[in-house]
Amino acid sequence: MVTNLDKKQIDLIKESLCVYEKARECKALLRQQKLFFENIQDFVDDRGRSCLFRLKEMCHDLFRNSVEASYKEKLFDITVGYTFHGAMKLRENLYLLQYYQPQSEIALHDLSPQERKIVNEIATLVRKAQTRLKEEFKEVAVLSNELVEQLKDLIVLYKDNYLLPRFLYENEKLLLKTYGRKGFHEILSVVYADGRKRLMLNTATSYLNSEYFEPARTLLKRIIHMDDTDQDVQFLYLYASANYFYFKNMFTRAFSLAERARAMRADDNVMARYREPLDRLITDLAGEIKRKRN
Repeated sequence: MVTNLDKKQIDLIKESLCVYEKARECKALLRQQKLFFENIQDFVDDRGRSCLFRLKEMCHDLFRNSVEASYKEKLFDITVGYTFHGAMKLRENLYLLQYYQPQSEIALHDLSPQERKIVNEIATLVRKAQTRLKEEFKEVAVLSNELVEQLKDLIVLYKDNYLLPRFLYENEKLLLKTYGRKGFHEILSVVYADGRKRLMLNTATSYLNSEYFEPARTLLKRIIHMDDTDQDVQFLYLYASANYFYFKNMFTRAFSLAERARAMRADDNVMARYREPLDRLITDLAGEIKRKRN
């Protein structure tokens, strides 16, 4: 059963990866001299529209005042908060450069001494902002790297989260981009003893328990292609397929698959979980087939 905490933990992982991606985008834009106040707003802002602001608020909600939060979660909260404040200083300096630098470059010969003094002060402010911008971005880049490394520990910590296998499977490309193939497989090897196969099976089971029979069936079929000796996977595939064809109104085919599933000798725990819904399905299918013949 999905709990509110399950969803919040997955949202936290998702937003953390978004922060890392946005930090990389900003770094690329800065190198191209195309990073402006407007296009940093998706990364950091003070109005709740940016991924870093959302992540900060999520951390506060989950960890800041929680006696149950682990030290790794508390450390992650601190890292996110520090990253946010560093990014806000970066944002402020972008604003200064974008809106004050043009004012410091106006011609001075038509100005009064007092006006020239003000323009020179603005120019000094701009030069300091340029220096701070580079320093602050280095700091934010280091912190975003640290943040995503700490996220590995949280993923392991949340290995029993019902939604985690589905998230890891559906976001494999993003995780490979973030951690590389070696890093991603290290996560899988710690979270799931059988690595990728276990990830796929847990994801398929998550789909199945949420009654997403088509993606569950497709994924279970892929696992069978990897290993056709696993009786539990064979049973789950027949069960998912029977439900899939039931909702397609293909009752005879669904009934045959359901009967085959019931005749199988799968693990006692697996059978205990699905025996009752399978019996109900067979009863419903028998009734539908009888009505169709009459």
